[in-house]
Amino acid sequence: MHTEKRLIIYGDSDFARMVGHYFESDSEYRVVAYCADRAYRSRDEIDGIRVFDLETIQSQFAPEEHAIFAAIGYKSVRTHRDLFKKITTLGYPVASYISTKTAVDSSCRIGRNVLILPGVILEPETTIEDNCFVNSGVTVCHHTTIGAHTILAAGSVIGGHTHIGEASLIGFNATVAELVDVAEETLLGAGSVLLEDTQPCTMYAGMPAKAVRSHKEKGIMIVPKKLQKRG
Repeated sequence: MHTEKRLIIYGDSDFARMVGHYFESDSEYRVVAYCADRAYRSRDEIDGIRVFDLETIQSQFAPEEHAIFAAIGYKSVRTHRDLFKKITTLGYPVASYISTKTAVDSSCRIGRNVLILPGVILEPETTIEDNCFVNSGVTVCHHTTIGAHTILAAGSVIGGHTHIGEASLIGFNATVAELVDVAEETLLGAGSVLLEDTQPCTMYAGMPAKAVRSHKEKGIMIVPKKLQKRG
């Protein structure tokens, strides 16, 4: 008999709500709770499901009976990384979501807290390490590794035999050519085409992409003006 799995989502933003929708509608998991750090929790419920303080979640939901997923977006990629590491100390198994509307080869290796949305193509011998978000319509070609905590925005294409370093962000509809070594914390601007290896903690943009600026001090931070206005 099929046993429904129970899931806690860490995060209470609209992004977390979207992730909850995907798990509820297209996976074996049922979302039973959301949670956020007490100091940052912004709402009491999401679609009728209660939002708890992270500090109390273990007393409410036994780690032996629940999994957890960190739905932390990419306003700050370092925060996305650090909060994933935080949930791994709580004792819960960490879930991943792979849409049924994808083409993921059976040889691919998928880590924990990975989000793979509809329309994604992962060719043979692809590795997606822990805490990567692969958004709609992304193609990752064969024998490529996507380093932990990396975000591939919708429509991006990663060539074969390529390595994407940890905590990087590949922008909307951007392309990384084959055999490229993308250093950790690389930001590739939307629509850009990257043909050469990159340096760590640097933004690249253009066709072909060139170095634009460093973000070594604060890491990759993406906060569009419309989101700034919303708070």
